[in-house]
Amino acid sequence: MSALAPQPANRTRRLVECASLSADELVAHHHLPPSGEITGRKLVVTFAGAFEFQVGRSATWVDSGRILFARSGESYVDRHVVPGSGHASLILTPAEATVDELWGQADHGRVRAGSLRMHMLAQLLRRASQPLEAEELAIAMLAEAFSERREVTTNDHRCVRLAKEAMQDCEEGRISLEVLAAKIGVTSVYLTQCFKRSEGMPLYRYQTRLRLARALDRLPEADDITDLALDLGFSSHSHFSAAFRAGVGVTPSHFRRVARHQDRCRADL
Repeated sequence: MSALAPQPANRTRRLVECASLSADELVAHHHLPPSGEITGRKLVVTFAGAFEFQVGRSATWVDSGRILFARSGESYVDRHVVPGSGHASLILTPAEATVDELWGQADHGRVRAGSLRMHMLAQLLRRASQPLEAEELAIAMLAEAFSERREVTTNDHRCVRLAKEAMQDCEEGRISLEVLAAKIGVTSVYLTQCFKRSEGMPLYRYQTRLRLARALDRLPEADDITDLALDLGFSSHSHFSAAFRAGVGVTPSHFRRVARHQDRCRADL
């Protein structure tokens, strides 16, 4: 009998380290949920996958639509709730002086809604080749943290969490409200009302945001934008481009060009 292949370990990569803040990229596999004690105040932007951030008996859903704020001294575990799926996140740890300058006395709570611009900045930060560029992108992410005014709840209703799990597990983004509600065991009306209260947006807009966050992650390596658009569940190149530009502020081809330029610069170092 052949030995089982070793499971891959979680990976962390330091992106920024300066007096103002530090930034790390974490890739956590589904079989290795991160856990431990938080050191320093942190802002977590998840650009792939999803997890529940559990502190004591409180568990908060985190995915590409939300920004997580973690407090120093908290003992936590990131519970992976989508079968076979881990998560990838950028973790920013600002110095207290940076927090005071950018956020002041703002009450950020446990989670806030995250903008698609935040995800664009995160993808560019992952590819930054120069320290100055990386530091500026990280500070821009901290400044962006309070730009989204949509309210989200810390503790979702069970049916909302199950709906999010189903949409995370549906890579191509094609799932109907009727099928989703039946899968969860509630009515379509009940699900739509619960979801809107929890996420501050209807299901179809949440689904579109998931697609666009995935697009930001996959665009730099995509050879054909139309094929990527169809893979993500958009009806056409023009449909995808319009949604991307409305959410991110630039066209898909522009973002891909900038990201690829950064990749080439990193490769030349």
